[in-house]
Amino acid sequence: MSGSVLSSRPTRTSRRSDVHNKSDRSPVPLLCTIDQTAGNGGIARVSTLVWEVMRRISADRCRMLTLFGPSAQAATYSDKVRFSARLALVQVQRHFNWMFFDHVFLAAIQPLVPRCYRIPYAVFLHSVEVWNEVSPLRLRALQGATVLIANSEFTAGRVRAVHPTLGPIHVCHLALLRQTLTAPPGGGSIDTELVQRIRTNSAAVVGRISSVERHKGHLQLIRSWPAVRQHVPDAQLVVVGKGDDVPHLKNEARNAGCEDAVLFTGWVSESTLAAIYDRVALYAMPSDGEGFGLVFLEAMEHRLPCIASTTDASREIVADGKTGFLVNQNDQDALAGRVVQLLQNPALRLRFGEAGFRRLSECFSFGLFQQRLTSALEPLSHARTVPERRSLTQ
Repeated sequence: MSGSVLSSRPTRTSRRSDVHNKSDRSPVPLLCTIDQTAGNGGIARVSTLVWEVMRRISADRCRMLTLFGPSAQAATYSDKVRFSARLALVQVQRHFNWMFFDHVFLAAIQPLVPRCYRIPYAVFLHSVEVWNEVSPLRLRALQGATVLIANSEFTAGRVRAVHPTLGPIHVCHLALLRQTLTAPPGGGSIDTELVQRIRTNSAAVVGRISSVERHKGHLQLIRSWPAVRQHVPDAQLVVVGKGDDVPHLKNEARNAGCEDAVLFTGWVSESTLAAIYDRVALYAMPSDGEGFGLVFLEAMEHRLPCIASTTDASREIVADGKTGFLVNQNDQDALAGRVVQLLQNPALRLRFGEAGFRRLSECFSFGLFQQRLTSALEPLSHARTVPERRSLTQ
């Protein structure tokens, strides 16, 4: 099924008629999301986090409106039209107290809904989609939001600098929804042949490999690898992910003379990813454009020391000299030096890894995420009560 669907669970397949319960007057919020399919990127995972909090604060009365279904890879024009029409309808008919948009793209319809029908809403701010100039319609959607929430201080600062007319922005650091990635439910089988190809002295980088988003540091890691191998001859870089920029990176590895030391895994199942984290010695992603960086939390969950950036939000996650190192991605010597330092010092890796695991629970637990998000959404909790009406799905 594609297109927008109202559901009570993230499966997007259920159609319940109990949108309202006469004996329960708790808020009825609506989550407007692009997609929650596992493996579809960080925004889908953030949506899952938000949904879980909304379920708890609404006593399971929240509903979800999705742009496209679980089998779709992208939203069609028809999907967008259906989503917009559905979104306008639920506001005109007053079925919900408030709404949460997990991406500003979805909120762009709001300025077109007459003010007398528009219900209060929140918008989650992730990264580049709000760091730069946006269309007038999206800017009006941001200006009209009751609550704006950013995933990091870095994101909030970038947004304020570009859009000074916006109101307060709440910072809500992210978390891992699952307690552990060691045995993710429904994570698929482990590609043991792939995992066995990973060497002891290895570093992993995980993420989409896109020619239009070359900020994660893949290229810088590859170019630094010859220097790493001068000190650690069997050092291996494990590049996890897929995208149209893989051929370019493979060519760079050939040009750098380290093709045999860079393992491109392509897309992997969640179980295989967990096994990769358990196999490698460290995690390295010297990005200069992360709005947050959930992959650092995954690495910390597996007690891996991390190499992150001095110039983006990852510095809010990785504590320099305590759970890993911060480097400027353009300082190739420093990057190679930190990789070598960790590969050559198992005791340091262990200390950083344990400290990172503690920092994960102390600063980035789901409980803390729930507290932060619930507090940010407080202005919406006083939205007017929804009148009793028949279900939208009847």
